[in-house]
Amino acid sequence: MSGAAGEPESGRLSESLPMSVLTPEQARTFYDRFGRRQDSQAFYEDPALDAMLAAGQFETARSVFEFGCGTGRLAERLVTERLPSDAVYTGIDISPVMIGLARQRLETFDSRVSLHESDGSAGIDMPSESCDRFVSTYVLDLLSEDDVRTVLEEAHRILSAGGRLCLTGLTAGFTPVSRCVTALWSAVHRIRPQLVGGCRPVRLDRFLDNGRWHITFQQQVAPWGIPSQIVVAEKTA
Repeated sequence: MSGAAGEPESGRLSESLPMSVLTPEQARTFYDRFGRRQDSQAFYEDPALDAMLAAGQFETARSVFEFGCGTGRLAERLVTERLPSDAVYTGIDISPVMIGLARQRLETFDSRVSLHESDGSAGIDMPSESCDRFVSTYVLDLLSEDDVRTVLEEAHRILSAGGRLCLTGLTAGFTPVSRCVTALWSAVHRIRPQLVGGCRPVRLDRFLDNGRWHITFQQQVAPWGIPSQIVVAEKTA
């Protein structure tokens, strides 16, 4: 049920992202209400997450930061399946409900896991060069174009030399079915972004062409016709 391609196609997605994004307050309200239902999206998210985990070389990581940890589902996979036993994980999320769910899920790994509620800004309260993996999945597609760039600037700052940026998000359709899904999703987002959780299709690789990142892996998948993009990039000087 999935399609894949090594290089993403442009599809019909505009170079500019729509301006009708949720405010931090609207996003917090939506995801507080959404709560555990976030995990119901695994049917289309997991193929992308699987590809990202395989390409991100997490087995050699020592410190992981996740921007938008949600219910902690990915963090649990990282700690139990991928990371070395001495590696540490830090996650932030704008939703206090999500942070609470993540803490419940990860409580047995308390000494290795640190979770914090975000104020909703694109800035990140972490020391420079303090992690070697920066992860964000299905979060940048909620943000304004300016905020996406700010988050990626912050990712570059807090990653150590040679650290890896690991991203997934909704993207432009690249098969007949996924193009229809993209068109419908984008139309709903323009009318009322809350109906799709503020998410809309985005081309993540277009934010990484500024010479500060070396893309090491790209792929698209479309389980059940919902297209996602996976990008892994190495920090350059």
